Amino acid sequence: MTERQTAAAKVASSDPSCTSLTPFYWEIGDKTGKQGSGTGGAGKTKTSASTLMPVASASKWVYASSVIEAQKGVLSADDVAALTMRAGYTNFSDCSSNAGTTVSSCLAAAGRQGGTNGDYVSSAAGQFYYGGGHMQVHALNRGWGSDTTDVLTTALHTVTGMPARSFSYTNVQLAGGLGTNATTYALFLRHVLDGTLAQTAAALGQHAACAHANGSDCSGVLFSPINQSRPGGPNDISDDRWHYALGHWVEDDPTTGDGAFSSPGKFGFYPWIDQSKTWYGVLARYDLANSMSLDATKMPYNTSRLCGRKIRQAWLHP
Repeated sequence: MTERQTAAAKVASSDPSCTSLTPFYWEIGDKTGKQGSGTGGAGKTKTSASTLMPVASASKWVYASSVIEAQKGVLSADDVAALTMRAGYTNFSDCSSNAGTTVSSCLAAAGRQGGTNGDYVSSAAGQFYYGGGHMQVHALNRGWGSDTTDVLTTALHTVTGMPARSFSYTNVQLAGGLGTNATTYALFLRHVLDGTLAQTAAALGQHAACAHANGSDCSGVLFSPINQSRPGGPNDISDDRWHYALGHWVEDDPTTGDGAFSSPGKFGFYPWIDQSKTWYGVLARYDLANSMSLDATKMPYNTSRLCGRKIRQAWLHP
């Protein structure tokens, strides 16, 4: 194990894709627990395993797990459409963080292109569009419409079996509203590997939708943030050809991919499980400044996944 730790730590401390980041904490483990960890990035402020932060789109994996476990792995066509971002809800903007905001009132708020967050766009149904509307409407249809952040937090822990308050909704956006730390998210990933969340483990990579906005092999993609910084925009981030499964990406690009399952968040939180379902990893950081960068390639979710992927590959192949 020392060889793996040494190789991963070397990447974290010396590879340009990692040294250019804001401070981060990384951890890799298996179903029995943490097997390696360290810190990296530039700056005096350190990020640790216990540093609380918004994980943004890493919330999607946890919400999907709550659905899969509650339904014992039996999903309807509507469930699959919502959890693979193909349900036709492409007008979602964001949710207020006010204490009284509910899942339902969030959907009634102003949408990205007029109308409301909950508007159904029939022409987009069946096509991949990465956004929060699909899961928000799914939660409404699940009976969670009147839930506030506190009620959502309780419901999530009841379904997933995670310790109370370990995950906490900072706003009612199911696809992006969780706040937590690396230790807690790592526990969630271990539960996937150790059988506690057995249905989630079985669902890894299932129902994967073609989700890259480049290449003739993938039709029906309206927006993929792995490639584009904005809907309808050019491939200004990468040409990676990934798929999207139930609340998580499948990093299966034929050239750069290793088949890992992941769910990068807007501010740089990057959790993953390797293709063999043996190892989990977390790269945890909060980079607000670069999330608004005019250089699309500097978006924290992108830079974290590039560094995190190299740390993972060093661990797997020391």
